[in-house]
Amino acid sequence: MPGAVVWFTGRAGSGKSTIARLVEARLREASVPAEVLDSDELRKLLAPDLGYSPADRDLNTKRLAWFSATLARHGVVAMVCAVSPLRAHRDRARAMAPRFVEAYCRCPEAELRRRDPKGLYARADRGEVRDVAGLHQPYEEPERAELVLDTDREPAEASARRVLLVLERLGIVPAGSPYTPDEERAVAERLSALGYG
Repeated sequence: MPGAVVWFTGRAGSGKSTIARLVEARLREASVPAEVLDSDELRKLLAPDLGYSPADRDLNTKRLAWFSATLARHGVVAMVCAVSPLRAHRDRARAMAPRFVEAYCRCPEAELRRRDPKGLYARADRGEVRDVAGLHQPYEEPERAELVLDTDREPAEASARRVLLVLERLGIVPAGSPYTPDEERAVAERLSALGYG
């Protein structure tokens, strides 16, 4: 089957990587080539000098878009986990990919601060960092994401199931996983609202 890019966007701590890793595991169990491209991990390995200025964020998302699109053209379901705060950057990634699914991990700021897995919000409160998307820089919420995952209300496993269901509905991965009628209906309604067959 041809590959695709699943672009997980959302503010820091919203659950992007957690959900993507669950989806990756299920896809691999089904013998579907899958790879998670975590922005933080790739920054450390490939561009440790890259910061979080608007120009650096632009370059980082451009690299992720190219890399994930290349994997997708070779049959891989490439899952990008990146705050990618600007719609223009995500639209560019969509234009580069052979097939693209945007998954918005939405979470209220109070819950992001409670989780704060990397201590980012605490550091921002202390004035140690001043480049956090959604605090110091804008975070533009997606307007037409194929998936909106409310990660403060939905367990990560349930969010992963919804991602897999969208991938099945769009013909990106083979059908076969059991879903509840409510899950099926919700995904069908969302895709229909976005103009998918």
